[in-house]
Amino acid sequence: MPKTADIIAQSLKAAGVRYAFGIPGGEVLELLEAFRRAGIRFILTKQELGAGFMAEASFQLTGKPGVLVATLGPGFTNAVTPVAQALLDRSALMVITGEIATGLKPVFTHQIIDQCEVMRPIVKWSTMIAASGASAQVEKGIAIAQAALPGPVHFNLPTDVAAVQQPAAGKRFARTQLQSAPAMANLGKVRAWLARARKPLALVGLGAQLDGAARDLWRFAQRWRVPVITTYKAKGIIPEDHPLVLGGTGLSPVVDRIHMEQVRDADLILTIGFDPVELRADWMAPWDAAKRTVNIDLVANTHHVYQCSIECIGSIAQALRQLSAGAPRSAPRRWPDAQLAGHRAAVRQAIAHRPARRLGPFQVVSTLRAVFPRDTIATVDTGSHRILINHVWESYEPQRMLQSNGLGSMGYGLPAAIAAKLIFPRRPVLAMTGEAGLDMVIGELALLSHHKLAITVVVFRDDTLSLIKLKQERMKLPESGVVTGSPDYAALARAYGGNGHVVRNVEELGKAARAALKSPRFTLIEARIDPAEYRKQM
Repeated sequence: MPKTADIIAQSLKAAGVRYAFGIPGGEVLELLEAFRRAGIRFILTKQELGAGFMAEASFQLTGKPGVLVATLGPGFTNAVTPVAQALLDRSALMVITGEIATGLKPVFTHQIIDQCEVMRPIVKWSTMIAASGASAQVEKGIAIAQAALPGPVHFNLPTDVAAVQQPAAGKRFARTQLQSAPAMANLGKVRAWLARARKPLALVGLGAQLDGAARDLWRFAQRWRVPVITTYKAKGIIPEDHPLVLGGTGLSPVVDRIHMEQVRDADLILTIGFDPVELRADWMAPWDAAKRTVNIDLVANTHHVYQCSIECIGSIAQALRQLSAGAPRSAPRRWPDAQLAGHRAAVRQAIAHRPARRLGPFQVVSTLRAVFPRDTIATVDTGSHRILINHVWESYEPQRMLQSNGLGSMGYGLPAAIAAKLIFPRRPVLAMTGEAGLDMVIGELALLSHHKLAITVVVFRDDTLSLIKLKQERMKLPESGVVTGSPDYAALARAYGGNGHVVRNVEELGKAARAALKSPRFTLIEARIDPAEYRKQM
């Protein structure tokens, strides 16, 4: 009979898992060996924060559960932030933590906290793996993690239970999938509203990506001629150079004001997987309750951030497919191309800024988008630069711009890029980060040389927490606690075995970026920027 650790590893392998990330302790060594036997590659990281972000990003990239491994005590507590990230960013993450032997737990105290109780508020399910019946536990956990909405599940694994032999399940739990479309009566009414609408508008969020609805959304938007505004994590669900795509929304007050003009002007709004977990508070009740609104989603609207007239709950892809089937032969004559292009131009003009002397963040992102290929996987850390990047960097595929948005955690960009390059070694991978976010996970640079990952890291350096500083200014508070002390990042990159560049203008940046794409080693580009531009987007 297999050991409990082997049952866990084999179930994860059968679920499509290829990598696990973390830092081992004595309590999880049986699990690491089980991973090796099952063919799951364990990636040793420098800290559980980075490991969790890598695991969460692997789900975003593949749709298969991410796996985070941590030992007890401080290893466990370090894992809390990435677990919260998975919860709020709707990612299936299997969190496996080592636990003291069951015989010692009643009396031993060193490094002991109630790990299941700590995890319970931030996971979909937390369970202590048992010495019998573990196979059913594990299969149930994997199914729960992937069910709508996806999220983290916690397995607490006592060290003595990991080595116990017990029967494996004869049959795996099937992943819960929403195959059925919403009720036809509702869809028939939506079709009638679409036919009569002069200015319909779709607000699309990550729920559409979770349901794999990209092609169906694209077809629906074109057949009915419905412009699309996405949340940041839904960028690329329709290529962003398509004339019906009006860009991302949710965090920039300046851009949101422009988008809200379209929302107010629309006579029909369709919220399609539009999860408000990505939106700032100004999106509370964003339209008049009398406006015709349709919510098409995997789960019902229980948040009440926005209201809807009709709910179509079930498979988003199926609903869009049936709505497209009822579309007229030729797209309705509405939303002239010139009007949509004008809207996109207004957003661009609102955020475009080119300082006379120094390098501006708008210039950095524009230059990088021009240099890097269309199929680049981009990751973005949290900070002032992230809001700007979402309105400048165009995405052309779903889930190819990774970021922490539901939780909004710093330190995400570099670990997510590491996961992306491990999973897609032939794709260009670009991580864009501020210096504060990079400093939180800077030790993970060591993984780039060790695993021969030729990614490009661009650091937007202004030695300030610019967004917080701007808020202090607007609150008429003196500057306090926002100036950072940063190292020579280019020199640090070379110390970690990569290439390092400092750039101060567009020409230097373009040259460094083109060289990075050709290099067999990772490249870190430290862009010395003028942060004044951030005032324009906030």
